[in-house]
Amino acid sequence: MNFDGIFNLIDIVILGFGFYALYSAYVLKKEGKIIETFLVFKDTDVRTCKDLQGYANYMSPKLGLLGGFMVAYGAVSVLNTYVVPIETLFWVMFVGFLVVLIWYSFAVKKAMKIYF
Repeated sequence: MNFDGIFNLIDIVILGFGFYALYSAYVLKKEGKIIETFLVFKDTDVRTCKDLQGYANYMSPKLGLLGGFMVAYGAVSVLNTYVVPIETLFWVMFVGFLVVLIWYSFAVKKAMKIYF
């Protein structure tokens, strides 16, 4: 339950990006606006999307799931570091976060092939 430097800072950043991912999923679903941080590759022009509504329907639930896992992992990690040691839950959330992150990267790659 002590500050271990960069790893704890990364956990806090993941928590923040989790909230940003949830916001991005909301904006994509409600407004149909692509926030490029999580949804497309770096060199992609979002104006070239063939079917924006289809892309929004396909990616917003996936981005919401990623954001939810990021928030949950970040919260558990912060609790584990600063409040109470919950090592087992921390490692379960860590592995779950990595699995969801890898799954999401494949989903983005597939969506890029279909919609751009």
